[in-house]
Amino acid sequence: MAKIKVELKERSYEIVVGTDILSNLGKIIKEAGWGSEIFIITDQLVNELFGDKLRQGLISFSCQTLEIPRGERQKNLKIAAKLYDELVDHAAHRDSLILALGGGVIGDLAGFVAATYMRGINYIQVPTTLLAQVDAAIGGKTGVNHPNGKNLIGAFYQPKLVYSDLQCLSSLPARELRTGLAEVVKYGIIEDADFFQFLETNAHHLNTKAFESPDTLRAALKVWQTIVAESAKIKATVVSHDEMETGRRMILNFGHTIGHALESLTHYKAYNHGEAVAIGMVATAKIAQEINLLAAPVVERIRSLLTRLELPVKLEGINIDKVISAMGIDKKVKGGKLRLALPEAIGNIRIVDDIPAKTISRVLQEMGCQ
Repeated sequence: MAKIKVELKERSYEIVVGTDILSNLGKIIKEAGWGSEIFIITDQLVNELFGDKLRQGLISFSCQTLEIPRGERQKNLKIAAKLYDELVDHAAHRDSLILALGGGVIGDLAGFVAATYMRGINYIQVPTTLLAQVDAAIGGKTGVNHPNGKNLIGAFYQPKLVYSDLQCLSSLPARELRTGLAEVVKYGIIEDADFFQFLETNAHHLNTKAFESPDTLRAALKVWQTIVAESAKIKATVVSHDEMETGRRMILNFGHTIGHALESLTHYKAYNHGEAVAIGMVATAKIAQEINLLAAPVVERIRSLLTRLELPVKLEGINIDKVISAMGIDKKVKGGKLRLALPEAIGNIRIVDDIPAKTISRVLQEMGCQ
C-alpha cells in the first residue's frame, strides 16, 4: 500500500493506493470522525460492481446510495439539482459525508455537490477507473459541464481522502483502461522523463489481458501500483504548490485545451476524455515543434508511445475553425490570450501565451481537421 500526502496546510489529505481495500474505508472514516451519516453517489454499474464491497465496511453508519445515469453527458446542473433534492429528502446535514464512488464524472459531480450543499460538506473520492485514480480524483477540482464547454461551472474543493483500490482496474474494459493511460503519459511528459521511459519499456504489459489469470494479475497489479502511485505523487506535488491553478498547476493542462474542445464539439460521443487528450497532446507537441520549442524526434516519441497504447493520434472530419473557437472559451484563456502548456523536452513544460492562430490551424490540418 502507498500513501501520498497532498500538502495544503489545513486542507491537506492523503491519497491511499492499495489492492482489495474497499471494505476497510469505514474504519478510517470512523477513526477520523468525518461524518455520522454517509451518502454514496455512484451509477448503477459501479454500484453493482463495487457497492456491496464498500458498504461491508460501513455497517456502523447510516448509509444511503444515490445513483445517477452513466456518462459524461450526465455531468450537468440538472443532475446536480436532482442530487440536492435527494440530500434534502434524506435530511442530509453539515455532519453528513459524501463518498464519490466511480470514475471522473462521478468524482467531479459528487465533489461539486459536496462543495455547494449547505456551503460545503465533507467528501471522499473513491475512484474506480484508472483515469480517476491518477488524475480526476486528485486536486480538488469539482464541477459540471455547460453546453458550450466542459467543466465551466465548478469549484476548488478538496476531499478528506482519495482512496484508490487497484482491484477495481481489473473490471475495466480495454477502452477505459487506455483513457486513463493518456493521463499517465501526460505526467511523464510534463514532469518525469524516467517515468516516461518506464512507460515506454512496459507499454506491452499495459492492457486488460494481464488481468485474465491469477498469475498475470499479480504481476500486473505490481506494475499498476507503480503507475498509479507515481502519477499520484506527481499530481500531488504540483497541486501542493499551486492549489488554485494560478501558475505551475497549468502544466497539468498539457493536451487538455484541444482535448476539451474535441469532447465538446463531438458532444462527448466520438472521443472519451483520454482519447481526446491523447490527440491534444500530439497536436500540442507539434505546435511546440512549429515554434521551435521541441525537437521533431521528441514529438515522434510521444506519438509512438500513444500509438503503442492504442490511443488515437489523428483527427477526422472536424472543422478547424470550430476547434479554435471552442479552444477560445476554455478556462485556460486569460486576458483574451490562449495559454498552452507546451513541452520543451520530455519532463519539462512551459506555459506559452498567444500562439498564432495560423500555427494552430496548420497543425490541426496536418492532423486531419478540415
